[in-house]
Amino acid sequence: MHYIKDIFEKKETQHSHNKFIRYSKGKFVGPLMKIKFSKTDIKIATSFHFTDELLKLMVEIIGDKVIPIKGFLIWNTDLSKELSSIGIKYSKVSKSRGIFKYTIENEVSLKDFMEKMGNFNLLISVKNENISLTTKTSFPKPNKEFGANFCKVTFPVEFKDIIFKEFLFDVKSNSAKSVEIKHEINVEDIELPNIDDFDKARRLAKRVGTIHRFVSLDGSEFKETKINFKV
Repeated sequence: MHYIKDIFEKKETQHSHNKFIRYSKGKFVGPLMKIKFSKTDIKIATSFHFTDELLKLMVEIIGDKVIPIKGFLIWNTDLSKELSSIGIKYSKVSKSRGIFKYTIENEVSLKDFMEKMGNFNLLISVKNENISLTTKTSFPKPNKEFGANFCKVTFPVEFKDIIFKEFLFDVKSNSAKSVEIKHEINVEDIELPNIDDFDKARRLAKRVGTIHRFVSLDGSEFKETKINFKV
């Protein structure tokens, strides 16, 4: 589920590949995450990179339960027919520079919604009892600075082991009260397939480079790892 984890564990997935389509050659600030554990809950703040991972984790916890969601669905093609076919109502749709932005507010099965809409860009708020997720209402502009404040999530403390398994896969102890994770991505080469369709070639191209991962526990640097990738 967690694409950085998949890369570090040498798993080739379409999800990991899709996450790197946006990258050209060069050095980039990668996913950022801050986690605070208390006696009652877990608070996570992250950059935009991990929004879909956290939504999918909520699906695992909530299951088929129908809950309210509201926010925006964004894509570069008209999704009105797709939304209508699954009963998702939108109060407004705007279009700018070829990008469609749908304002949605529905009660849905989050599991069904993510299965059908999870591949599109989502800026939504979800709340169910002691679990909640909120995002900002727009994505950061390309090549602009960003922080670990795009998506904020609260989980009950009993899910601590799941959080460590997914996002702190390289840390053996789960006794930390606060965690900070940073990644630096260096794309050194882009291997294009030998086809004439440029847009298809861009989507199928493999990015080659390194990821530098930094993990700090309770304010002190704990672990630093560097790995080669080809996705």
